[in-house]
Amino acid sequence: MMIKSIKKAFVLGMTSLILFAGLPATTAHAADSEPIHTVTSVSGKESNPVVTYELKFDKTRVTDGRIAVLYDPEVLTLAQGKGNVNFSERDFNKDYKEGDQTGVSFAFVHDEGKYVKGSLLTLTFYVKPGIESQSTTFKTEVFQISDGDKDVLTNVVLDDTVEVGRPKLVAPANVQATQGLIGVDVSWDEVPGADGYTVYRAESENGTYKVLGSTSGNSYNNLWVNKNRTYYFQVKAYQKQGKEKVYSEPSAPVSIKVKGLLEKLGG
Repeated sequence: MMIKSIKKAFVLGMTSLILFAGLPATTAHAADSEPIHTVTSVSGKESNPVVTYELKFDKTRVTDGRIAVLYDPEVLTLAQGKGNVNFSERDFNKDYKEGDQTGVSFAFVHDEGKYVKGSLLTLTFYVKPGIESQSTTFKTEVFQISDGDKDVLTNVVLDDTVEVGRPKLVAPANVQATQGLIGVDVSWDEVPGADGYTVYRAESENGTYKVLGSTSGNSYNNLWVNKNRTYYFQVKAYQKQGKEKVYSEPSAPVSIKVKGLLEKLGG
């Protein structure tokens, strides 16, 4: 009993010591190194994608293991993480650091060897707002998986890469302001990847541009205007990302001097 207790303390204590001491490792191709396999996927709406990482086991007899998964915190935010193996002792750490890298660690111990199969570790991530289209990589470090004194897998690194983010928005082009029978109509060319547009107005070219409103189309009617006054308009495209909006740069300003109705009809 004393030996088992010492082993438990040793394995779980390695979460902050040997587990993260930079042991030499080999890199597995295709995110496979029997008996473990990693799977990553992106799901959900384009405006609110979810990245799921899963570490799976083939049917294997084990007593203990120590694993870390690293990811880029500038791109992803950990939403949920759990170790799925029901062992007598487990240590799950969401705040693992290795140098300037961020990740999670998972250590587990069982009194006797037991067969495990299926999901060992599941992590769910949100993509941070404003992330432009890019690849991001998960680095899985398997420091040791054992069955008693027998090594099942040691010092292996598995890499998984997924595509996240959305195309960078450009400023709306060909913005035009024309006077209609009621108010001023502002129009522009559609921007690829935009979910909508916000229209701004100022009373001088370098003045303060205030929000008039937003639209999912590529035109907007500014109803409330005064004759003989010059207005300046700008438009920004935006993407919805979660509960936030990410905006493009503003378009070049366009101006129009509002005429009286009779003056307009008379040319």
